[in-house]
Amino acid sequence: MTTIMPGDKNLRNAIAWIEERRHKDPDLKKLMAQAATQFDLTPPEELALARFYREEAVSR
Repeated sequence: MTTIMPGDKNLRNAIAWIEERRHKDPDLKKLMAQAATQFDLTPPEELALARFYREEAVSR
């Protein structure tokens, strides 16, 4: 299955960061909050991050 990555560099970096840590810490909401701070995501980027993981969950 192919996942389409968002075009925004901060968002791509946040997703990569989350995916690196997800196997050790399954608390996705916590990881998303940490990534938002770590990568200084804007509110629209945070919404896109939430949408990305919501769509991922639906496609499983």
